[in-house]
Amino acid sequence: MSRPIAVWWIKRDARLADNAPLTETARIGALAIPLFCFEPTLIAADDCSPMHIHAQWQAVQALRQKLRLRGVDLVIAHGNVVEKLEKLHSRIPFTHLFAHEEIGNAITFQRDRAVANWCQERGVIYREFPQSSVRRGGVNRDRLQVLWQTRIVQTAPLEIPLIEQSPAITQLARSTNFPRFDFPEQASHWQPVNETDAHRTLDDFLRRRGIWYRGGISSPNTADTAGSRLSVHLAWGTITTKQIWHATRTRIAELDPDDPRSARWKASLEAFLSRLHWRDHFTQRLESEPDLEFRSIHPAYRNIPYENDERLHLAWRTGHTGYPLVDAVMRCLQATGFVNFRMRAMVVSFACHVLHLDWRVIHPHLAKVFRDYDPGIHLNQLQMQAGVVGWNAIRVYNPSKQLADWDSQCRFVKRWLPQLKDVSPEKILHSEDLGLASYPSPIVEFATRARQMTDSLYAIRKTAEAKASTPAVYAKHGSRKKETKFRARIKRAKESKRTGNPAQGTLFD
Repeated sequence: MSRPIAVWWIKRDARLADNAPLTETARIGALAIPLFCFEPTLIAADDCSPMHIHAQWQAVQALRQKLRLRGVDLVIAHGNVVEKLEKLHSRIPFTHLFAHEEIGNAITFQRDRAVANWCQERGVIYREFPQSSVRRGGVNRDRLQVLWQTRIVQTAPLEIPLIEQSPAITQLARSTNFPRFDFPEQASHWQPVNETDAHRTLDDFLRRRGIWYRGGISSPNTADTAGSRLSVHLAWGTITTKQIWHATRTRIAELDPDDPRSARWKASLEAFLSRLHWRDHFTQRLESEPDLEFRSIHPAYRNIPYENDERLHLAWRTGHTGYPLVDAVMRCLQATGFVNFRMRAMVVSFACHVLHLDWRVIHPHLAKVFRDYDPGIHLNQLQMQAGVVGWNAIRVYNPSKQLADWDSQCRFVKRWLPQLKDVSPEKILHSEDLGLASYPSPIVEFATRARQMTDSLYAIRKTAEAKASTPAVYAKHGSRKKETKFRARIKRAKESKRTGNPAQGTLFD
């Protein structure tokens, strides 16, 4: 009797460990055909960039090398994935197709459905496996903690199974190769993306860098080392949340109570685990409400009259706003694909609240310059920082205050704005207009523009429509954790509103 043949359709999961499709292939005794397809539709999408193609190219290339060390290989395709599956099936009639669930954008979801329909038509058994606590199709928020416990906490990561192929499969795989991509020279500065580097980065964080996580991730000068730097690996699937969670819990358990550094280590690693949990919380929103890619999660905030001035949009994209920290962040992203969360929140807040740009307008550019672009995280954070979720405090990050708080010596700013290298930090910090021919004056006035937008958002919040809709939206998408800090922020924001002094409230951080 012939053995079954299973295709492992590789998407954002180019790894061998903790791999459910490979484990299931081995369990049923099937021969494996790992398949990765570079899809022109995804490459041409407005949220895709060379940074993303390069990340997947790196990850799959490294995966191929690992497979070849095991005497097997993977098939590289380039084109519509359904057409490539049809061609592969005509050559090697496989019986199963296994894949991980991808919580992506509308394009990838439609593609997944097309593959499922093709499998049904061809009689191929198709199964998708979760690789996080996010539930496909949505879930009652009251069950999220149960899913986290059963899928992450109580389940150990999967070991690498035995992977077997027939000579015909291996020969076919070895005859396929990567399409030619011309990546820019700066690609050498982008963070490597592959399974080996993912585990090396995790180990370095848990053994050396992670002690500075708490308190070190807010500044763009320290976040490179104090942060985990695992977001790019989670985004492209070279490591899983489960692997990271278990490794971190093991590290916490190993801490020596007699070591005076252990308290700091524990505080930092537990803060990290909390943020790891929040990652799935936000991703679940996109799975439960796919339309949030195109419209606000809250219906009352779907028709905000943004200006969407292309002149302001271009200045923001290219780092020519006249606000040094905003410009430095945007240029850093263009070159490296990474800045820390606080800086990301600031440039989104600035674009939406000060430049009056729609979060949907700025979405494609930011997606392209985030090497760790993950739709579930990205789209939710855009809406939160734009203040259109409906129940969170509306935060406007003041670039001048952020500069004073997190780059007071202007090291980050001078690194990315070389025209300011001879300007004193005091002048950069305290001058509204630096008066330099080589650097622009501020393109808009901050306080007035920010107040205009926050007034509009709070006016919406007070409407009958918003008040009627918020409880249901929150019940579907809100956290189930106590939000005492959030309530305190709201109280301070209201007090700031009454006194008319935003500098003393949390509206202008």
